[in-house]
Amino acid sequence: MSLPLLRPMLAVAAAPFSHRDFLYEIKWDGYRCLAYLEHGTLLRSRNGKDLTAAFPELSRLHALVQGLPALLDGEIVVLSDHGPDFAALQERGSLRRAGRVAPAAAKLPAVYVAFDILYHRGNPVMGRPLKERKQMLVEAVTPARQLVVADFVYGEGESYYAAAVASGLEGVMAKRLDGPYLPGRRSALWRKIRAVRSIDAVICGYEPGTGSRPLASLILGAYDGGRLAYIGRVGTGFTEAEAAALHHVLEKLRVAAPPLAVPEGPLRRPQWVQPFLVCTVNYAALTRDGRLRHPSFQGLRADKSPEECLLPEENVNTRE
Repeated sequence: MSLPLLRPMLAVAAAPFSHRDFLYEIKWDGYRCLAYLEHGTLLRSRNGKDLTAAFPELSRLHALVQGLPALLDGEIVVLSDHGPDFAALQERGSLRRAGRVAPAAAKLPAVYVAFDILYHRGNPVMGRPLKERKQMLVEAVTPARQLVVADFVYGEGESYYAAAVASGLEGVMAKRLDGPYLPGRRSALWRKIRAVRSIDAVICGYEPGTGSRPLASLILGAYDGGRLAYIGRVGTGFTEAEAAALHHVLEKLRVAAPPLAVPEGPLRRPQWVQPFLVCTVNYAALTRDGRLRHPSFQGLRADKSPEECLLPEENVNTRE
């Protein structure tokens, strides 16, 4: 492959705003993915994981793009009647055996939503303004069932955000029109505006359930200055089947010592685990002592590393 392996550009959190120097597009609830297109298609997650085998229906994106070698930035999503279905995407992403992947691809087909182009005809275009890159992307891509180009609007961020929320979508992205693409960097040139506060957290342990319920809650942490910090527990949002599956996995990761500083008082019979698993949690607010209020488990994330889970700030949503 002649294209270099890169990390995607990241956004900062922001409140809804309108500005003539920005465009606004949907924040897709999926897996962030760079698509390397040359003699074939290679899909890599934001942390470099190869996703190609998990989504065989996306294996010929290179046949739909002019000007190879090309490198696209976008999102893998599974769409339902109500929009992006992250739970269905997680179901797809968790499959490993080819015999299970193919039927799932037929039942829950994925779509690659492209929103940027980083290389075209083998040449880097990241230094060009976003407005130019958007035009290049539109000219390069032949839309198809498995590949679409993200729509956007100019300037009217607040009304676009309101429409996205009314449609039940996750939120919007605001991107400066004259901005370059900064691989691997988080920049205010891109701003994420979410309808619900959410965080990706590290599972550091769990509290056992009672009776037939194996799991009462997950003990959560996030990185603060290079160390894991306790941010609370989550005991809602997972079904009985999900709780049983989580308990089965966590039992294999048990360790004796806690991987983070243990708070006094709130934990009952904590069982500690190696801090390997990442989950997404929605929450209402952050307390003064850094705890999540009214958290709700949304699912595991295989596309993020624990080190990417950062301590949230008050009134700031940290999910990328």
